[in-house]
Amino acid sequence: MNKYILMIVLFSTLSLVACSSEPKKLADDLSVPPITSPVTDIQEGSSTVGIAQATKERENYNIIKLNKLPKALSLKESDPKAIATAAFPPPDEKPQEGNFQRDVIVNKVAPNFVTVLVTETGLLDDSVHGIRTRVDFEASGSDGKSWKMVWIGSQYKCHQGRGQQDWSKKLCI
Repeated sequence: MNKYILMIVLFSTLSLVACSSEPKKLADDLSVPPITSPVTDIQEGSSTVGIAQATKERENYNIIKLNKLPKALSLKESDPKAIATAAFPPPDEKPQEGNFQRDVIVNKVAPNFVTVLVTETGLLDDSVHGIRTRVDFEASGSDGKSWKMVWIGSQYKCHQGRGQQDWSKKLCI
């Protein structure tokens, strides 16, 4: 998968250079660093390849518009996990039945790009077994300590006989 993303990034860069009236100047402006080895661990990657792969994965999520969040919510703070948890808080009471679980995982894709996954399973719903919400953040400010929410998406896992058993953007029936 990483090789595929790497090829897309390289092809895109080469296409820009080839289509430019000043290909040498454009190539210099792009400042593309030489590639010595592909990024293999997305959690520790710090390259364009890691960000490209992370943003490509957005295709597997239903988009949640940022303007659908509560107006009082701060979309810019110093802790991406805290922002995501405030945007998608845990239920007031854990369901009395079922095996409700909530996990919040922070993946630092690059120094300026973080993805937070909020996963809730064991929901008391006839169709939906779980919901996974992905929140992407970009660093804002020169200090590198402020993060801004830039994208949100959701996936679903259905109960047996109610749709897909793997995480998908398809709604359960």
